[in-house]
Amino acid sequence: MRSFNSGPEVATVSPRFCSNCGHPVTVGGARFCKNCGAPLGSSLRFRGDLDWKPWVAAGLSVIPGLGHLYKGQHLYAALWFFGVAIAYSAGPIGPVLHLVCIANAAFGGAIDFPRSPVAASGNGANKLTNRQ
Repeated sequence: MRSFNSGPEVATVSPRFCSNCGHPVTVGGARFCKNCGAPLGSSLRFRGDLDWKPWVAAGLSVIPGLGHLYKGQHLYAALWFFGVAIAYSAGPIGPVLHLVCIANAAFGGAIDFPRSPVAASGNGANKLTNRQ
């Protein structure tokens, strides 16, 4: 059964969290974190500390596995080469798997996912599980 309040209902919005420091951002239209100054616009970004270029790996993966070989992943290169070759003989799954190979060579390990606020706060997982 629904309870009725005499006052107006206020919509509560859970805060967003900064992907850089994990600090809650409570201002609705904020574009930068108040705590560390990091931009809040996008949640995914390319890592800057790569030894290889994602677009070169994608271009080389026209031949399956060559992009992974460029990245130094020799076992994955062999698996992708033989896997895509077998998939092409199986019919329409071959081109689809080839596109997955290209995307994996280009973006595998190149995208920096934001840290969760629980992981950024140190022992946050223990705080959540040990509530009493």
